Amino acid sequence: ICALSGLLSPLGLVFAVFGCVLGFLAMLQIQRADGDLGGRKLACLGVAMSAVLLVGGTGLHVYWYQTEVPEGYQRISFGADISKKGFVVEDGEGRAHPDIAALEGKPLFLKGFMYPEQNPDGISSFILCRDNGDCCFGGQPKLTDMIKVKLADGLTARYSAHMVSVAGVFRLRDLRKTGNLEPAFELDATHF
Repeated sequence: ICALSGLLSPLGLVFAVFGCVLGFLAMLQIQRADGDLGGRKLACLGVAMSAVLLVGGTGLHVYWYQTEVPEGYQRISFGADISKKGFVVEDGEGRAHPDIAALEGKPLFLKGFMYPEQNPDGISSFILCRDNGDCCFGGQPKLTDMIKVKLADGLTARYSAHMVSVAGVFRLRDLRKTGNLEPAFELDATHF
């Protein structure tokens, strides 16, 4: 029954693996008992259901992963492709890493956590943080851990404490014109 959570989250697939192992161990224990223990059908049913949920849940998550990026957008990792590369200093001036600068003007798809700048309903812009620990528990996030997201006209969002997906055109912000606490990057979002 716990393995059903694998249909909602990939982490829930651990329960399916655990159910398979536990059911298999129960079947071995019953077989070694030479008829002193019952429940063989129940153990077989548990293994079968866990295996079906493991395979089905894995297939479902693979399908979602392959189809979640809108056509024409490139999937990038907020942490690995943006946050960790950060800035480089050239001629005494801080600039975005060349790999990040190459993303300027490109349609990108990425995931992160919302930090709303207004009411939780009808949000038209928000800060996308690399993880929820930065904005809620660890103080001010680094400039490279935030992206200012502006939703296209007519597109609004509702606040979510869970990871969200956005797609849009990536822009570098002029650090000389932004404050020290403002994101260095911007996304003109067309999908939320």
